Amino acid sequence: MYKTVEEKSLQRKTDEKPIYKKLSWPVLFLIPTILLILLLGAIMGAIAGLTSTPEMLEDGAVKLEAIATGDRQITKLKKNEQAMVEAKTKKVDSEEKKKNQENVVTESGNINKEIIFKVQALSSENPLGSNSPRFKGLKNVWEYKDGGLYKYAIGNKRDIQSASALKSELRKKGFSDAFVVAFKNGKRIPVREALRLLN
Repeated sequence: MYKTVEEKSLQRKTDEKPIYKKLSWPVLFLIPTILLILLLGAIMGAIAGLTSTPEMLEDGAVKLEAIATGDRQITKLKKNEQAMVEAKTKKVDSEEKKKNQENVVTESGNINKEIIFKVQALSSENPLGSNSPRFKGLKNVWEYKDGGLYKYAIGNKRDIQSASALKSELRKKGFSDAFVVAFKNGKRIPVREALRLLN
C-alpha cells in the first residue's frame, strides 16, 4: 500500500508508453520520409558541387553580370527617353501658349478686334499640357488665366447660338460643366455685356 520513492519512480516508468506508441501512424511515417528527402537533397547538392568545373562557374558569373549590365542599360535608356519626351512636351506647350497669347483668331480672321464667344470646358489651379488626358482629345484648346486659375476654352464663335451648339457637343463628350464665355479684344467679359454690345 505504501510505496517508497524508488518504487514510485519505477512504477511511473513502467506506466509510461514509449514515444513511438504515443504518436499516430501518419506522423511516424512522415518524419522518416522528410529526413530521407533532406538527406537525398544534400547528397545531390554535394554531387552537383563536385561536378562543377571552373569554366561552368565562370560562365554562370559572366551571364549574371551580362544580365545586370543589360538591366542597367535598359533603365538608362528609359530615363533618357522619358527626359526627351518631357523636353519635347515642354517645348510644344510653351510654343502653343505663346501662339494662344499672341493670336486669338476669330472666324472672320480678325485678331483680338471683336467680341467672340468660346466654350469653357475646364479650369485648373496648375497649367495643363496640350496633350493632357483631361482634354479628351480636343484640339485648338485656348488657355487663359483668370482669378488665379488656368481656364481652357474651345471655339471662336461670333454669335451666342453657335457657341451654345458647341457647348451642347462638349457636354455630350463628357464635359458636363461646359459653359459659354465671351471675350472682347482678347479679354473676358460677361456674356450679358457681350450680347448688349452686339445688339
